[in-house]
Amino acid sequence: MNARVHLGVVAVVCTLAAGPAFAETWEPKPEPPFWSQTRKDLLQSGTLTDHPWQFMEALESSRVKAGEYLSGPSKTPVGMEFDAALLIRRQGDESWQVRELRMRALCTQLKLQRRTPDGQWLDYVGRDDTPAKVRWICALPTSG
Repeated sequence: MNARVHLGVVAVVCTLAAGPAFAETWEPKPEPPFWSQTRKDLLQSGTLTDHPWQFMEALESSRVKAGEYLSGPSKTPVGMEFDAALLIRRQGDESWQVRELRMRALCTQLKLQRRTPDGQWLDYVGRDDTPAKVRWICALPTSG
């Protein structure tokens, strides 16, 4: 086999072997300035609880802007519990709505759950990247 073909085969094998690992790796991007300012404004107004919020991701379309945040991860026997916040503003609305909830990442099951007001844990509807996000959450350092 000539050297060029050999290098091509090695490159393809390495790419295929690494594919699932790269596909399963996730981490939040840095918080964009728009979301940083929105979070600060909501903290200052008292609309958002004063926590050290970690930006997770955002959705921005012509109809809605929504940002997801995480705070205070702590280890539990089944995984990690944390506070979550959703900042949302629909087209035509002047003010932001903030929804805060307690969530947990089930590390071995690679899924998320939210706690209801009566203390029950319910599965949280995930997206395709939820298992990768759960892995990331489960690897976070904890405060307690």
